[in-house]
Amino acid sequence: MSTTLPHSTTYRVKSNANLTVHSFVSPGPLFANATHIIELSDQLILVDGQFFAQYGQEFRELADSLKKPISRFYITHDHPDHYLGMGDAFQDVTVYALPEIKASILKAGPIELQEKKQKMGNLIAGQLAFPTATVEPGEEVIKGVKFIFERVLDTESPPTLVIKLPELGIIIAQDILYHNAHAFITGPIDNWKKVLYQIREDEAYDLILPGHGRPAEKADIDNAINYLEKAFSIYSNTTSPEQYKHELLEAYPSYAAEKLIDIYSPILFGGQSH
Repeated sequence: MSTTLPHSTTYRVKSNANLTVHSFVSPGPLFANATHIIELSDQLILVDGQFFAQYGQEFRELADSLKKPISRFYITHDHPDHYLGMGDAFQDVTVYALPEIKASILKAGPIELQEKKQKMGNLIAGQLAFPTATVEPGEEVIKGVKFIFERVLDTESPPTLVIKLPELGIIIAQDILYHNAHAFITGPIDNWKKVLYQIREDEAYDLILPGHGRPAEKADIDNAINYLEKAFSIYSNTTSPEQYKHELLEAYPSYAAEKLIDIYSPILFGGQSH
């Protein structure tokens, strides 16, 4: 595959005798999408795809380098930057999602794929890897490792799958946390902030894997909450997406995923009254 985009970055997050967690992050100007591999003794469990086909392929190459079969691939929510890029590289895996996320991707995924292919051509994968299995909230032990699956409502996405690994003190929060990256804001942030506070106060976990940006610690949650408050304050005092973006970039000039603002701000301004 010919490479046309800058390469991604891989982080070895944490490990013990039973498992190792890896994070894979696309470059900052290209959404800084973060996807993850939970490496068990005899299998791999992956969390979220990418947006661009190249990063889906690089994610697969990382997984293949670990020399273990992929037993499950979880998609945490239905935004296309978390599943659109994986279609070509992961046709052979079993994809899991919450029932409502599975239904949403089955319905909207082909439309998203067609629209993005028309705009960006071969930067976008040629097919989708649809969810065929469902996950429900609860606990499951896989090869001796406890997984806690939770459905979290009304944050960045109406429903989001959160995966906790208590053995390593890791929460895979995905788009509930943006780490030094612009968040995707389309409505009220009160419950989103409440969930972030809950994560911060949970003493059983000290590492949080975001959906955008590199692995984070508890101290990074305060920055994310402050960002949401600042962004919503700017929104409340501006009258156009253009002015909103200008002031947000002035406030956070070094944050990744600037292009997300262009995608969500027309939704924010079109759907809310000031």
